[in-house]
Amino acid sequence: MGINISHGSNQFGEERLSYTSHDQLGKQLAHVLSSRDWRKVQHLFTGRLPDDYLIGPDQAGLIADVFAKAAQHPKMPHDWATTVRRWAAAGYRAWQAGEPWSWT
Repeated sequence: MGINISHGSNQFGEERLSYTSHDQLGKQLAHVLSSRDWRKVQHLFTGRLPDDYLIGPDQAGLIADVFAKAAQHPKMPHDWATTVRRWAAAGYRAWQAGEPWSWT
């Protein structure tokens, strides 16, 4: 079990992380983002999300921008940067398609 987001790159069109990895990703993001950017994504990492959390396309694009910025930060470990880049790409795909970005 864990977090699955839509518009991903695996065979199911998702990106997946265990709950533990999702929590650790949030900690990495908090470490490298400015407080302003962290506030834009913090709600995604501060506890369990509803069973089917939908993010509107415009908000998905904004979150993807924050993720892309975090992935480029020099203090972001390489493995986490790769994950964050994939998540940013999923957010951009939802935004470009004009579709809700689903987090389950």
